[in-house]
Amino acid sequence: MSPKTHTNFLAAFEPNQVYESLTEGRITSDVFQAGDLVLPSGRIIACDPGWLWCKDVDPFTRTVPPGRYPVLLSVVDSGRTACAMVKFCSESPVRWEMALRPGEDLTELIRNQFFGYGVDAGMGCFVDAQVVERRSDEELQGLVDRACEQMFQLQGWLADQDLVTQLTYPSQQIIDPSGFNLTLDPDMYTFNLTLDPDTGANAIAFGSGDGDGSYASYWGFTADDELACLVTDFRVLLEYITQNIEIESVMRFLEKSIEHPDLERLEMAIRLSVHRPSWVQLSDDSLNDQPSNPDCIVVLEGQGRQPWSVNLEPGGRFSGCPMMMVSEWIEEDRWYKEYWFNEPLQANAVLKIALNSEVYPLQPVTTNA
Repeated sequence: MSPKTHTNFLAAFEPNQVYESLTEGRITSDVFQAGDLVLPSGRIIACDPGWLWCKDVDPFTRTVPPGRYPVLLSVVDSGRTACAMVKFCSESPVRWEMALRPGEDLTELIRNQFFGYGVDAGMGCFVDAQVVERRSDEELQGLVDRACEQMFQLQGWLADQDLVTQLTYPSQQIIDPSGFNLTLDPDMYTFNLTLDPDTGANAIAFGSGDGDGSYASYWGFTADDELACLVTDFRVLLEYITQNIEIESVMRFLEKSIEHPDLERLEMAIRLSVHRPSWVQLSDDSLNDQPSNPDCIVVLEGQGRQPWSVNLEPGGRFSGCPMMMVSEWIEEDRWYKEYWFNEPLQANAVLKIALNSEVYPLQPVTTNA
């Protein structure tokens, strides 16, 4: 695993760090406590809390001794959570290992790929698998929904208060006869929700960096090869180096691989075609508005890195011709993108691609004492 694939966790969990980003400028980070995570079984799940109810997330294959462990958050000055840590001992880790679930194999990964969990509600969490298994789907969904509602209500109310109130408002604990037990920190986008009153097992949730996405977790090991911590990386303290590639008269590569030195250097292979690859199957509904002229359909089929932005300029008098991406498909190390045009592309059409060519962890430049 390349060391460039994750944040510098040792720096991220030091207080008052300052970084200089090429894209964001100066970034400062600090460390906050989110509460203690109670683990009755030691089988940890990291996931979007909104997905706990569907029981569709497995715990990591590695386990820890049952117990009570502090959860720390590395938060940057914009309020985004950069990393979340469950700390198992006082010793600092000296090496890191990606946390895996059943069926995941590091040898299947290439370049900066990783195994992680998906987020579509802007939050991640840590929780013990035992308490998730013992609660019904309806109970879990109701508890998490109520916790989120209470958190949003508090944040909304505070936004309307004066600065003194915002800075001094204490943590809130909400307990009712039904057993609902929730702790909210007014300074943080977090909640601490008790899921099992008998054991005290809880879920600690926090904001997921820039929001929705996919995020990996890593085990930290001490010099004696003992577990020191588990960290979820929300990829805030990473530097993304963007590569822009422009290929003129791209239609000369129709039905063959596009030749360009930058594609070769980045180990990318892209084929331009008007035919959909046989390994891609689209539903009939998605093809209802397909152009009758096959020359108005353009397909890019690639191997290796996937561009995050693609633009095709049709050329000629159709330079203002609208482009619509109909579908995309990713399967292991190959991908495909299909575009429809109102008019056929001309010989001088231009393909513009943008992708992240490299990812580096930001390094602190000084301590913001």
